[in-house]
Amino acid sequence: MEQTKQQPQSILGLPLNELIHEFLKAGFSKLDAKRVFPWIHTKLAMSFDEMSDVPKQVRTNLPKFFSLDRPVCKILQESSDGTAKALLEFTDENCVETVFIPDERRNTICISSQVGCLIGCKFCNTGTQQFRRNLTSSEIMAQIIYWIERQKHLGNPPITNIVFMGMGEPLLNSKNLFATLEILLSKKTYDFSRNKITVSTSGIITEAITDLAKFGVKLAISLHAPNDKLRSELMPINNKYKIAEILSASKKYLKQSNTNHITFEYLLLYDVNDYDECAIQLADLLKSFGNKCRVNLIVFNNWDGSQFIGSSNDRVNQFSKILLSKGIRTIIRKSRGRDIMAACGQLKSSDKK
Repeated sequence: MEQTKQQPQSILGLPLNELIHEFLKAGFSKLDAKRVFPWIHTKLAMSFDEMSDVPKQVRTNLPKFFSLDRPVCKILQESSDGTAKALLEFTDENCVETVFIPDERRNTICISSQVGCLIGCKFCNTGTQQFRRNLTSSEIMAQIIYWIERQKHLGNPPITNIVFMGMGEPLLNSKNLFATLEILLSKKTYDFSRNKITVSTSGIITEAITDLAKFGVKLAISLHAPNDKLRSELMPINNKYKIAEILSASKKYLKQSNTNHITFEYLLLYDVNDYDECAIQLADLLKSFGNKCRVNLIVFNNWDGSQFIGSSNDRVNQFSKILLSKGIRTIIRKSRGRDIMAACGQLKSSDKK
């Protein structure tokens, strides 16, 4: 039987040591890999033919084994507030959504780590989509490259901040997340500041969070409730990792990562978790962090089929006022891209259940 031709491997998300390993396996040299690597990231080469310092015979053979292809942008939507959302399709026809959020002082991109999500938070649209698979490091990196290239094409200021808060749970795809972080933080490539990268987690308290601390990036914990009973109702993952364990792991992360603070995200849902008593309980939970924590209050962004509605502005302001009075640094996060379903909790790349 005729053997199926193997598809070239994308190398957009391979750190240099992994790129060298793959090149050696394919019969190329370590020097070839070292020459190719900066072309991928500092020059954003679209093809191997552009790599003028790579021997011609090597350039000719590389496409047989490796690819620099970008995912296809199936849909690009732009919000009235300047936010943009792209639906990117990969070679197996799976898609993810990724978001660009401009501001006066920064340009932030929100990156997905999985097709669908396994966590199943009751308030999140992504959780209604069937989990398909983890993204490879090249697929994660491809989202970042997409926005970098778009900004350059438009002649706009560069990307300044990256948040891994899109579709999926980043710490359930830690290997590929870490490969991406290694590339982003390298002085030989993008040289991002660790303070400009945030990884969000629903509270996966495994060795992954300890390994993440080695990168020193910011950590955001999706808390959304001040007690285990309510949090378990909203986030089934709390049946495995309780609030006390999450807070303990957060304090360890602070020490190991040498970051300034942990961000706790709290989505305000009307008549669910927005009572004064909830704010008081939350303040009591976090008071031991002192000035090493910050609460981001998020107004619920509606989506079709949701059982929840967002808290009123008065309720949000009252909740914030209580936290601030208790000494908890609190910010009310402004929702962006609601009109194109690009705001927090709205991302979904498939209608298939």
